[in-house]
Amino acid sequence: METLPTPLARMSVIKKNIIGFSVVTVGIALTGVVTMGIQPMGWMRTTNVGRLPELAAVQAQLLPLDACEVEYGSRRGSGGRRWIGSQEYAYVTPCGTPSSYRISVRVPSERQVRDVAFDMRRSSVSAPWKILVDKDQTAFPALKQSLEQLAPFLLTQYPIERQKDADLKVRLARERQERKDAERALKEEAKNSYPE
Repeated sequence: METLPTPLARMSVIKKNIIGFSVVTVGIALTGVVTMGIQPMGWMRTTNVGRLPELAAVQAQLLPLDACEVEYGSRRGSGGRRWIGSQEYAYVTPCGTPSSYRISVRVPSERQVRDVAFDMRRSSVSAPWKILVDKDQTAFPALKQSLEQLAPFLLTQYPIERQKDADLKVRLARERQERKDAERALKEEAKNSYPE
């Protein structure tokens, strides 16, 4: 005669499955975090040099910038085969927006510095900047020169580019609404064009 498993035995199987699933999920998450950290400009390969006294003037100059992220310079992408980023553009993310929303600020050739890549981040407009660099790839004199050349430029150009972006969004929203209104009017006209 076959005995049926008791409810207690079934419960332990469910608990084992939940624990197993949890361990696998945590393992996958940790693998993802480490993978992101070892990529170029990832958290495991960069150093915050924003507190260096030599960068205090740049910190003070950039404090009023209405942004929470600035990315500048080209660096090798994951796998090391292709390059990402640019010497020609600084990508600025306003505070309170998703990091995927960036405003591109074209950097004139006389302000571009080769062999420099950095990310600047802060939690709010009143917080000091973290200036993250890969010390093996960016020399400090070049970083300092780049920051000193970019800071005044970003303070003047970023608000202009942000306003252009806002104006473009308003224009596109207006055009989209005009198209919807025209489509609605066309449907109404077509529907009412038939004799009763």
